[in-house]
Amino acid sequence: MNRDRYDQYLHDYIREALIYGDKDVGAAANWLMAQRTPRFFAKEEQKEALRRAQKVFNSYQDRPLWFVLKCFDLTEKDLE
Repeated sequence: MNRDRYDQYLHDYIREALIYGDKDVGAAANWLMAQRTPRFFAKEEQKEALRRAQKVFNSYQDRPLWFVLKCFDLTEKDLE
């Protein structure tokens, strides 16, 4: 698995979830859970990034945003 590609997909999923969720962890988790897993022609890194983002956001819906981003070793500035 290409780690750089995986990190890029993960950042993209987190960024989109926070945009659609208006920086609310619960709404972002709902948006991520509504996303379908990419199928046949998708890269393995893309599938794994979506699964990890869904798992972390869904597990920590009741936590503040900084805590969830810390689970990914990110800050809000990293996503800009």
